[in-house]
Amino acid sequence: MTEDAAASNDQVVDAMQQVNDLLRGSRQPFAAGAAYQALSHALSLAMHNAVQQQQHSFTLRCAMTTAAATALLDGRTEQAEAVLKLAESPLMNPGIDRQISALHAALASLRDEIEKAIAAVPDPAVAPTPAT
Repeated sequence: MTEDAAASNDQVVDAMQQVNDLLRGSRQPFAAGAAYQALSHALSLAMHNAVQQQQHSFTLRCAMTTAAATALLDGRTEQAEAVLKLAESPLMNPGIDRQISALHAALASLRDEIEKAIAAVPDPAVAPTPAT
């Protein structure tokens, strides 16, 4: 092996040792960071889905209002009332506030579970005491 190659290998080994020393005491924060990153990604997707569902609900309600108006103009009041009653149902008009409340409750529960899991992992920086 040439002298330059040996010097660069020593530098690589030294850099790896420095990284290992740096990471040895910080596994718990990295695990917590990864868990919270995944959780925030899932929460943002859930919020996006809630907003999309609300937008689709509004579009559907507009179509149902048009159908009810057409039925009224044609003299079919029973059909118009049935369409408007369906448009006001919780199935067609889910409240985004209820969805956000459910997401908030799920987030609090997941946060508690993550904190329990992280607390259960032993800290590698603290050496266990030998039994006597």
